[in-house]
Amino acid sequence: MRTDFYEADPFSGSKGEHYATIDSDYRWEKGDEVWLDVNGRRTKLRITWVHVTVKDGEVSRELLGLKL
Repeated sequence: MRTDFYEADPFSGSKGEHYATIDSDYRWEKGDEVWLDVNGRRTKLRITWVHVTVKDGEVSRELLGLKL
């Protein structure tokens, strides 16, 4: 499933910087922590929000995470 990682704004929780897009069947949940190595920098996110979308038979999701 297409999975997009975004930084969550710490005050409003809104979607911020896009970090990466991967194809993964892993079941991400609120509270999961993940290290992302993107563009020469390493960032750790704690997932705060998982949004799943089904459109025309395709499933995708967006993960928002607070930078730790």
